[in-house]
Amino acid sequence: MKLIAKKIKEYIKKSKRAKLYGIFGMIYLIMVIFVMNDAWLYQTPIAKLTKVETSKVGENKSTRGTHEIKYKQKIRGVVLNGKNKGEVVDFSNEYTDTGMLKQKYHKGDKVLLSGSYSNVGSGIQGKKRDAELVILLGLLIFILMTIAGKKGILTIVTVGINIIIFAIGFLSSSDEADVVAICNKMVIFFAVFTLVGLNGIHRKTWAALVSTLLVLAMIMGVFDVVIRHVDELDYSTMEYLGSIDTPDKIFHAEILLSGLGAIMDVAVAIAAALSELVTKKPEVTFRELFRSGREIGYDIMGTMINVLLFVFGCGLIPMCLIRMNNSVRLMTIIRLHIPCELCRFFVESIGIVLAIPVSILITSVMMKLTVRKVKKTC
Repeated sequence: MKLIAKKIKEYIKKSKRAKLYGIFGMIYLIMVIFVMNDAWLYQTPIAKLTKVETSKVGENKSTRGTHEIKYKQKIRGVVLNGKNKGEVVDFSNEYTDTGMLKQKYHKGDKVLLSGSYSNVGSGIQGKKRDAELVILLGLLIFILMTIAGKKGILTIVTVGINIIIFAIGFLSSSDEADVVAICNKMVIFFAVFTLVGLNGIHRKTWAALVSTLLVLAMIMGVFDVVIRHVDELDYSTMEYLGSIDTPDKIFHAEILLSGLGAIMDVAVAIAAALSELVTKKPEVTFRELFRSGREIGYDIMGTMINVLLFVFGCGLIPMCLIRMNNSVRLMTIIRLHIPCELCRFFVESIGIVLAIPVSILITSVMMKLTVRKVKKTC
């Protein structure tokens, strides 16, 4: 009887999951179909290309003497929205092999036109890509649900909450607003909602939360002390500098937000491991906890610092390649154009290293105090 009951329970669980996947699949399909036919929501005119003729028109010579083939396209499409809906329009498009300035279009593409709701304009802005984004988003959600189950769903929820926090924070940042103060509040909300949402209300969650916020405060303090006692950073390489009155505060906010994820990851890994160790072996000593936490920290420290390097480095690839293509040496680029990126990388790397002892100390104290309270109660 117990075997039969077990099989019935397993079947119910499987059927519930199958029902959940079926509902998600239907919603996903409806969303994809909707986004593929949502031109009526746009104020920008959209056209579907029905005819594209491509011909080679010559070669361009760059400043360094290299040659690239130049193409011209005769394009015909049908307007999908606005007052000119259903109208057939013709455009021309020129592009090169590199696709640096303009891209190649194909029959069937949906494109954004350069005009307004009542006037289609005389050119193409770019491709309409919302359908591809929805497809990728759906695949991400499906993979999370399949592999991580409940945790995957919680991950989706926390990402959505963090996006809302981002939107509220930046919408409230007017010209006279204190950007650093706003980001300080955002960081607290990010950490609380992410850690509590994913791990629940446990002592290990509070240990990871306290460790994360404490390490962030420490690295920002270190950064402020260093900046005050050495020459100030050259913020002239920051983007959109002409529209920013306080670039130093913007850079402070960038450091504060960019390191949160890596530091939180280290804190959670150590807090979860030490919490499990104390649960399995309540008599474990502080020294054993420190040793175990230290070994865990050493295992993840190198990979996390390299992840930071890759994240910061990938954003610099286009700028470095363009400058090197114009005969600017790599050392000149590093010395003049990316000091802010290097500073951000160094500060966040310090944060990852500091997160190891801080997380070990806070988690060990909190978990051992819990064990002692339980023993006294018993």
